[in-house]
Amino acid sequence: MMPGDEPARQHGGADLPVPAPPREARTAVSFPVRLGGWAAAVRRAMWRHKIATGVTAAGLVFAAVATVVAAPGHAHGAAPRVPGFTLPALGNPRERVSLAAYAGRPVVVNFFASWCVPCKKETPLLARFFRTPRGRIAMIGVDVNDATAAALRFVHRAGLTYPVGVDRSAATADAWGVVAIPQTFFLDAGRHVVKRVFGAVTLAELTRDTALLAGR
Repeated sequence: MMPGDEPARQHGGADLPVPAPPREARTAVSFPVRLGGWAAAVRRAMWRHKIATGVTAAGLVFAAVATVVAAPGHAHGAAPRVPGFTLPALGNPRERVSLAAYAGRPVVVNFFASWCVPCKKETPLLARFFRTPRGRIAMIGVDVNDATAAALRFVHRAGLTYPVGVDRSAATADAWGVVAIPQTFFLDAGRHVVKRVFGAVTLAELTRDTALLAGR
C-alpha cells in the first residue's frame, strides 16, 4: 500500500459496488486485483503479452457503461467514499500527487496507462477538456503499472496539463476496486463517488458529470 493509502472502511465508507449489467459495449483492459509480488509479475507479463498480440479474449475484457453511484441530491452517507492516496508524480518522483491536497474540492480521478488501447483515445480528450478551467473541479491522472519512459511520451503527446501520479504496483487501483482501465471517478468535495465510468469516458459524460459535481 502506498503512503497515504487508507482502507475505505476507516472513513466509514462502503466498498465500491459491483457495476450494473452493461447497456452498451465499452471495452476496458482488465487485470486481476489483490495480488502478491509473484502474481503481480505474472500480471505484468500477461498485460505485455496481451498488448503485443492484440488479444481481447472475453476473460480479459470488461464491458460496462457509466454507472450512477449517487444520484443528484442523494444523501452523502449513501455514496461510497474512496480511500486516499499519495503517489510519486510522473516525471518527478520527488514530488507527490495526493488526493488530500484537493480536500474540499470536487475531483475527477482517471486510471489509465500508455499501453491501454482505449486510453489512447480517451486521454487526449481528457487533456483538451481540462485544459480549460473548470472552476473548483480538479483533475488527477493515475498511471497504472506503466514504464516511465512510455508514460512520459504518452502524456506529452496527449497534452496533459493536470497532475499524474504513478501507481506502478497497482496498489491504489486495487484499493479503489479498479479491475479494468480506463476507469474514471467523479468525486464530490467529501470524496464520495458521484459517478463512476467503466471504459473510455465521452465528451458528453465529461460535460454532464462535471456539471453535476459543480452543483453539489
